[in-house]
Amino acid sequence: MRALVRFFSGGTPAASWGSLLLIRIMVGWVFIFAGLRKFLEPETMGAGRFAEMGFPFPGFLGPWVGFWEIAGGLLVLLGLLTRAGAVPLIVTMIVAIITTKLPNFAADGLVAALHAWRLDVSLLLASLYLFIAGGGKFAVDGIIHKRFLRAESVDRQR
Repeated sequence: MRALVRFFSGGTPAASWGSLLLIRIMVGWVFIFAGLRKFLEPETMGAGRFAEMGFPFPGFLGPWVGFWEIAGGLLVLLGLLTRAGAVPLIVTMIVAIITTKLPNFAADGLVAALHAWRLDVSLLLASLYLFIAGGGKFAVDGIIHKRFLRAESVDRQR
């Protein structure tokens, strides 16, 4: 019974390897495929969509955003430079919220607007979490960090 209470009352660290791995998979997966769609469906998801929203230089911006979504998504998914990979994803979500969600806030009403924001806010918060927590134990970052500390320890012993 004690084990159940401990488990359900938060007996594991906030940044445990399992939670970080699941969040990295989710964030990486979503952004990789969002970025790919900007290249595979440019008229509806890439340059065409940016032109429709009134962005300047949509022919450049569509592929540019797609590239950073794929690159950031891959870095996060692999846990390689996780914090650096999260930065373009955070910027993407802030811009998406400001440009696509905020303008409809007054017209949609509070509940409908907050419902429409759910994916954007979830991805923003998950990306912020990865920026703060890093990739975790089962990430390329964790392996590099472990080897770096081991090499540093050997250097101190000399």
